[in-house]
Amino acid sequence: MAYISRDPFARSETHRKTVEVVSQACGWCGGVRKTKAGMFHLYQYRTESDGGRIDEHRGLFCSRSCHNSYHA
Repeated sequence: MAYISRDPFARSETHRKTVEVVSQACGWCGGVRKTKAGMFHLYQYRTESDGGRIDEHRGLFCSRSCHNSYHA
């Protein structure tokens, strides 16, 4: 999991994991990301609180902006 950002007021952090996909597209825009090796991937996001609670966010997304638009 890669660290993305921290919200000090909510006392939580946002993380994302790269998921390789074959036939799935972004949950918001329908796009995919492609590596130089030709593999396709999307990101799975989650929130971790300071208390240890982990909240997996629904859907796979090509970028953080698509994730934020979908979950707004």
